[in-house]
This record gives sequence, C-alpha cells and structure tokens, in this order.
Amino acid sequence: MYRLRLTLALLAIPLMTASLPAQNKAQTQTKQTAKDVDPLALDVLRAVATPLQQAKTFSFKALVGEEELASNGQIVTFFHSVNVTVQRPDKIHLIFRGRGQEVDFYREGTTTTMYSPEPKLYTTMPDKSTIDESLSDLASKGIDMPIGPFLRDDFYDLAAKNVITGYVIGRVKIFDQDVHQLAFTSPDADWQIWVTGGENPRFVRAEIVNKKLEGQPRTIIQFLDWDLNPTIASDEFTFTKPQDAHQIEVMPGLGGK
Repeated sequence: MYRLRLTLALLAIPLMTASLPAQNKAQTQTKQTAKDVDPLALDVLRAVATPLQQAKTFSFKALVGEEELASNGQIVTFFHSVNVTVQRPDKIHLIFRGRGQEVDFYREGTTTTMYSPEPKLYTTMPDKSTIDESLSDLASKGIDMPIGPFLRDDFYDLAAKNVITGYVIGRVKIFDQDVHQLAFTSPDADWQIWVTGGENPRFVRAEIVNKKLEGQPRTIIQFLDWDLNPTIASDEFTFTKPQDAHQIEVMPGLGGK
C-alpha cells in the first residue's frame, strides 16, 4: 500500500512547484521596498488578464519546463505538458503528461480526484468550495502549481498588489509571432510574460524565477490553443471509475480541508 501511495504522489509532484507571483508575506515586504512600476505595464497585464478572468469556461494547453537544483549543485530541467479545462467557480480537468505516468485531475464541487490511467490507480480527497480557495490553500501548504495563477479569477489584482517593479520591455517575436514583453519583480519571484495585443489579447509565454528556493530555479510556461468559450462535454469534470481501477490513500498534507 505504501508503494501505491508513493507512486501517485510522485506523479503529482511535478505539477506543483513554482508560483507566479507569490502571495505570502508580499504585503509586508512590499511596504519596505520602493515601487517602480510603469502604469503601461499594468495596463497591458490588465488587458490580457481581464478576458480570461471573465470567462466562465476556458481551455488551453501549457508546455512547462521546470528547473530543479540537483544534489551536486547543478540546475537540471524537467518538462511536462498540461491540457487544462476550467469551468468557474469550482470545476477543473487537467491532463498531465511528464515524468512518470499520465495523470488526470478532476475537480468538481468540493472533491478532487487524481487518476493515473496506465497503472489504474486513483485517489479522491476533499477540496475547498472554489478554485481560488483551493489554490490559496495549496499555496499556504507550500504546494504551488505553475499554471495556478492563470486559473484564478483575481489574477490581475494579486499581481498588481504584489509587484515591486514592472516594465514594458517592448515588442518582440516568438516563433514569428508578434508579442509584447513585460518584466515584473515581486518579493518572492521575478517574472516575465509575453502576450499578444489587439482585440483578443492572450498569454503566450511566462517565465518565473523563484527567489524562495536555493539556486533560484526558473519555470517556463508556453501557452497554446487558448479557447475562452469551448464546447465542454457533460462529463468533462467527472471521474468515472473504470471497473478495474484501484483506489489508494491520499498522501498526508495534500487534502483540501
């Protein structure tokens, strides 16, 4: 039983590492540091965040690269992808592919289920009543999702509150796509974003340097296939237990209550 619990926990860990931007202790530290924020940087950030925050349902794909400090002091990089479908205020379906096996995350109401299709293992745990509450609870436990801030409906307010510096770097190209590059610092993280402009602005890329961790590792997120009005199947967020699947115990500290 211990090996089964450990297996599913290890599958889940890569999804829960860096955060953008950190929420804890930000208010106290910001008061002690002079801010230097270009209003245009916040205007651009608000323009791209608002459509996402207002969307009742949305989906996207994220390609994530995360640096970790090895025991010999070397920074090594791991990669994973996440297919994301969200229905506010309390439903999420994530399909995670990276180290280890594929893991599906189903969050509906006040319950979250993690399921690994290949070994057919799943665990179900209680969760908070909304997505924002769930993400805040994870952050308070030191468990953060790289894509987590982009799932919140208060992303801009949190970012604007915590930034110490913010600048518009300018217009650049990423893979022949014209984007606007912004750079921000906050008490616990330095972060950059690249966004498209126009009538339908979207996040294209984010880079976060976690100043809380030794070596200040970097997380890079490439966003693909944004859809702010997707067609969602009626069972998208519901875990249907396969007949031969086996339930395992939740790891201590991961429960949402």
